Amino acid sequence: MSISRRIFYTWLAILAAFACSLLILPSKDESWAGFISCSLQTLLFVICIYIIRREPIRKNKFIFVNFAMFFSLSFAAQAYFFIGKGTAFFADQQYLRLYLSQYISFGLYFFLLAVAIIYLTMDVLFRDFQVYQKYIISVGITLVFFGYYYAPYFEDPKYLYHTADVLNYHILDSNYTRYARDYNEAPTPATLASISELYSWKDDQKTGILFQEAKLDRVNALYPYLVGENWRVLLYRPIHTDAIQMAVVCIGFILLFFGYLYMRDPPQGAYIEKIMFLLLVLCSLEVLHGWSALKLVEWEAASSIWKVGIYVSDAVLLLLVGAFSMRLKFITSVKGEFYEHELAVSPSAVTRWRDSLDNLVVEKFFNRKLILGRMFVEPKRSD
Repeated sequence: MSISRRIFYTWLAILAAFACSLLILPSKDESWAGFISCSLQTLLFVICIYIIRREPIRKNKFIFVNFAMFFSLSFAAQAYFFIGKGTAFFADQQYLRLYLSQYISFGLYFFLLAVAIIYLTMDVLFRDFQVYQKYIISVGITLVFFGYYYAPYFEDPKYLYHTADVLNYHILDSNYTRYARDYNEAPTPATLASISELYSWKDDQKTGILFQEAKLDRVNALYPYLVGENWRVLLYRPIHTDAIQMAVVCIGFILLFFGYLYMRDPPQGAYIEKIMFLLLVLCSLEVLHGWSALKLVEWEAASSIWKVGIYVSDAVLLLLVGAFSMRLKFITSVKGEFYEHELAVSPSAVTRWRDSLDNLVVEKFFNRKLILGRMFVEPKRSD
């Protein structure tokens, strides 16, 4: 049986088990976009396992071990469907889904993504370093940024409920409900500000017009979140901010990767650059998703836009499936195994591999007679 068929059947078996679980067990009503995202990440995990097994160069295996660990989070995402209120497991645990979201969907997701990207960058910058040295640098850099941004969530698991905005929301919501009940009308922001003592100003000794204006500005900013389920957007704003910052860290190291390739032009393993480029697009989309979460107020609108954003990210994941598949196909071929071996033994004597996509770009957008350097050397050129 061919490798592609084994991968397909393995992936199909996992999806079948997941689909049957959704039919049999009580679960959360998640979107098709989320289901597709889980499915594609599961497929990428299976492909990474086969790449690790077939990778001819030992040090390259660890690049895809990192990616396999990252894509393995798809199984946690599948479990997320069945955990929490109204589901099959831990239905009485009110905050469990919040914990899973902040520690896995956001925390571990960006931690493993950053490690995979930074390790690959370190592999290019410090080709002669030992694997453990690259891991020390990669994990160390990731921990610095991750620890700085996510420390509050480990100090206080309910940190999102204890931010000043959420505490002030509870004060305003309580006063809003009381006023509407007593006077049979909704209070204006000015009225709500006059009867509320906000958390941010409890210990502030300032008085006068400027203080009242600042207080009113805060109430005006929080007032839209008092409607319906809009408070959920406010609740997750801090973690979306941290997600944006971690995504920017990943983008920074991807740009460092390509900057080094541009300056030094070292030969690189086949399809590695394409994988990094697609990860650049994926991380940029994460920034866009987070930015939209910070700008939106209405929960329904936010949910709709996030679903559309997930579909766009799914398209990038599908392209990653193609890139990883081409990498697997290449290293299992005779010419691919020889190329990767020569690249590991004598990289300075090897020209960069050019696939059909590279040929198309050169043919359509460049003048062959003006292109110099290893990047665009014709593989079939005769001496």
